[in-house]
Amino acid sequence: MRKREIHYYSHRGRRKHPSSVVYHLGSLVLPLALVVLASFAAFGVVLAPAELVRTSSHLLAALGLSLLRLFGAYLLALVVGIPLGLLAEANRHVEAALLPVFDVLESMPVLAFFPVIIVFFVHAGWLEGAALFIIFFSMVWNIAFSTVGGLKVIPEDVKAVGKVFGLSPLARLTRITLPALFPPLVTGSILSLADGWNVLIVAEALHAYAPASAGASDLFGIGSILVSSSTQANTPELLTAMGMLVLVIAVINLFVWQPLLARAEQFKFE
Repeated sequence: MRKREIHYYSHRGRRKHPSSVVYHLGSLVLPLALVVLASFAAFGVVLAPAELVRTSSHLLAALGLSLLRLFGAYLLALVVGIPLGLLAEANRHVEAALLPVFDVLESMPVLAFFPVIIVFFVHAGWLEGAALFIIFFSMVWNIAFSTVGGLKVIPEDVKAVGKVFGLSPLARLTRITLPALFPPLVTGSILSLADGWNVLIVAEALHAYAPASAGASDLFGIGSILVSSSTQANTPELLTAMGMLVLVIAVINLFVWQPLLARAEQFKFE
C-alpha cells in the first residue's frame, strides 16, 4: 500500500490564484491611483469650496487616528484571540465548556457593554480605552473561532511529527501549529477588520450612544466626523469622509488581504 503523504498546497502545477494577478497589477494600479488623486487634489484646490479644502488635512488626520485605533485593537485581538482558541482546543472537556461561552459573547451586541465601558473607562477619563475595548470586543471572537477551526483541520500525523522528533511544546507551536493556522487567521482577520469598521462610529461617537449622565465626549476620528457631519447636514464633509473611508478600505483589501490570501494557499493541507 502506498504511504499517504502530507504536504502543503502550492501554486506549482495549479491554476494561478486570481488574487496573485491583482497583486502583480498593483505596481501599475497604485501609481495611476496616486496620479489620479494628485490631479483631483490639484484641481480641487481651485474648484472645490474653500471650506472643503481647509478641512482636507483635518479629515486625513482623523482617518489616521481611526486607523491607529483599528489596528491597535486588531493586534490586541490577535494576542488574546489566538491563546483563547488554543486553550479551547486543549482537550474536549475545555472545548465543551469554552465554546458555548465564546458563542454567547460573540452574539451579544457591543452596545450591551456600555455600562461596563462607562464605569471602567469613561469615568476614569480614558476615552481611548473605551474605543479600543469596543473595537477589540467586536474582533476577538473571529480570531478565536478561526484558531479553533484551523486546529481541527490539522492532520493527526502532522501533529505527531513534533512528538516523534522530540520538539518542545514551544517548538511545536512555532514550527507546526502557527504555520498551519495562517490560512484561517487570514480569513478571520478580514472578518475582524470588517467588524471593526462597522463599530468604529460607535467607538468614536461615544456621546451619541452613552447615557447623557455619563458625560462622554466624542473622540477625534473619521467615525465621529461621519456622525457630526450627518447631524449638522454638512453634506460636502460627509461625502468626502465617506469617499476617503471607501478608498482606504479598498486599498487595504487590494494590497494587504489579497496578497495574504494568495500566500495562505501555500499553507493549506491536501
